[in-house]
Amino acid sequence: MNKRETAEIRRRLSVQKTGADCIKGVYINEKREIISQFELPISTLPEDELERYLRVFKKVLSGSIGKNLINVDFSTKQVSDGEEQKLLMSLRDGINTDSFEKFCTKAVPSIPGDEKCVLLMMHETYDIPVKFKDGEAIEDSTEQFRYVLCAVCPVKEKDSGLCYEGDSKQFRSKAAEHIICPAEYGFMYPRFDDRCSNIYGALYYSKDASGQNPLTDAVFASSLPMAADDQRSTFSEILRGAVCDECSYELVQTVRDHLSDVIETYENDKFADEPPAVTKTELCDLLRGCNVSEDHVEAFAEDFEESFGKGAELSPANLIETKKLEFKNDSISIKVDPERPDLVEVKNIDGVKCIVIKVEDGVECNGIDIRIK
Repeated sequence: MNKRETAEIRRRLSVQKTGADCIKGVYINEKREIISQFELPISTLPEDELERYLRVFKKVLSGSIGKNLINVDFSTKQVSDGEEQKLLMSLRDGINTDSFEKFCTKAVPSIPGDEKCVLLMMHETYDIPVKFKDGEAIEDSTEQFRYVLCAVCPVKEKDSGLCYEGDSKQFRSKAAEHIICPAEYGFMYPRFDDRCSNIYGALYYSKDASGQNPLTDAVFASSLPMAADDQRSTFSEILRGAVCDECSYELVQTVRDHLSDVIETYENDKFADEPPAVTKTELCDLLRGCNVSEDHVEAFAEDFEESFGKGAELSPANLIETKKLEFKNDSISIKVDPERPDLVEVKNIDGVKCIVIKVEDGVECNGIDIRIK
């Protein structure tokens, strides 16, 4: 799924538009034992309560494709013979009690963490409009898309205390309450690819972009791509290790500028659906443009392919930190406005390696204004 398809499903998750026909859930303790199981009568739920549940599911479709949202692909054999896929297909056709209990038996013991949580699952049928113009349907539906959304949310205890009551206009003692927090994990099945149902894929959500965990193994029995956080650290290691002594600040900044430009172009293009991607060939050409020796470029290409796979296309947002520019070693840590890399130079002065920062405004040291002679 791309950002446009994800946004189309997100727009469904409102009281006015939703076609949800079933929401089931289980409350789970710290030992991953089910405390209770429940089903919500959607037709009789108060509007504000339904809106809160839909907000939980909307979180599962938030974040960036390739970072928080991962497209999971299943093989033909998995779909035809896999136990996990048969269960997902059963849920897609309607969350009956038997299929939901089987799913919880597999998934609940694998939920990461050691705090209380709730697992919620919603089933919806979406009558797909043929065309959209400015977000509004301009032709009637000819096809239906049935899918499930699953959200795993931590449950926090809100402290007891004296709370104001509007009716009595007084503060009265109130017991501690258990509150559902935003989802940390979740998925959508099947995927909504090209605005059609794709039973060969799911969309997985992780709040912290940590990638693989026991829950994905239990639900999908399919490996996920390398997590976004791991992609960044791996890319840094490859660049530093392959380029060696040619890994200057100027080189790193050139790579960062190039990837930032790719990201910015995508974000400013309101018609772009597919997220941007960079390849080994593109990055090798960039290194050559920085006059990196061919031996080091070849070493980079070999390490890149070994780590990410042959023909890998990676999201530039997963490879660099665009919101931070920091210099550090064991003794110092210097943070610079990421929009002003021009203020920094790395040079050798009288045989001493130095980081030189141009100062345009006043400077403070531990809150005290200092003068630079």
